[in-house]
Amino acid sequence: MSEFNPETETEIIADAPAVAESTAETATEIAKEDVLAKPLNRFATLDWYTIAYVGIILVAIVTRFYDVGSRVVSHDESLHTQYSYQFYNGDGFSHTPLMHGPFLFHITAASYWLFGHNDFTARIPVALFGVLLVAIPYLLRDWIGRKGAIIASFVFLISPYVTYYSRYIRHDVYVIVFALICFISTLFYLRERRDKYLWWFAAGLAMMYCTKEVSFIYTAIFGSFLVIRLLARMAITPRFRASLGVMLLPFAVIGLGALLIGGSRFLEGTSSDAETAVMEDGEVAAEGDEITRNIPAVVGWVILGGGLFFLVIKMRDQLDD
Repeated sequence: MSEFNPETETEIIADAPAVAESTAETATEIAKEDVLAKPLNRFATLDWYTIAYVGIILVAIVTRFYDVGSRVVSHDESLHTQYSYQFYNGDGFSHTPLMHGPFLFHITAASYWLFGHNDFTARIPVALFGVLLVAIPYLLRDWIGRKGAIIASFVFLISPYVTYYSRYIRHDVYVIVFALICFISTLFYLRERRDKYLWWFAAGLAMMYCTKEVSFIYTAIFGSFLVIRLLARMAITPRFRASLGVMLLPFAVIGLGALLIGGSRFLEGTSSDAETAVMEDGEVAAEGDEITRNIPAVVGWVILGGGLFFLVIKMRDQLDD
């Protein structure tokens, strides 16, 4: 049996507070590293803005999904559901411009595969995108303000058009969401210059073209804004003003192409009444070959494209900067 040593016992008692403090610090460090050990209130810091947005999204879910399968399908919906069902059933899918883009049929077929095939499941994807459309303005709060974002979401929520087409199997809500993805990713990229926003823009643009032909109009809107913004920023730089002489030839080529395109369209419009003649058998024949009439416009587009390419080559150093 070991003998009692008063000095050793005294040291142990003296070190007890330090050991307890060290143990407490270790437990605190483990708690910090363990996410599940953190108090819930750290993740549940809500303000009235967040509560308002959550409320709007919940109302959007209700208004987009409630009784969405009870209404009989319309003519357009019958075509979309039929071809989606054929694709889901293994009968294949063949794209036709009459049906717009293929995205709707693929996502509807996926809904059939996941949830079964009926009127309700056919409308699940478009209803989900309708809810997403209501929530998307939240990402614009840095540009239109917190109040502006919540007002925009509220307008999408109560809009009869948006609500109707969020419960209707068509391409409208899909292409609007994809267009907004392109728009928002453009704003973020112009502000932060991070590559991930280019990927978001590319994804939104690709899905937009997979959905509906209106994507060409959206591309013209976004593209014209970016080109005008680029030219305006370049015009104020000394290097651009100093190199204007080098760019006169590309601008002249672009002007020639635009002149040919505009002139051919003008002549075509003014002579449309005199371009047809009634044949003896009652058919209508065009005076002159249509391909020949379109040659100036085709040449104009080729010249215009070449001039733009030439201009980009000349401006490459400034574009890179």
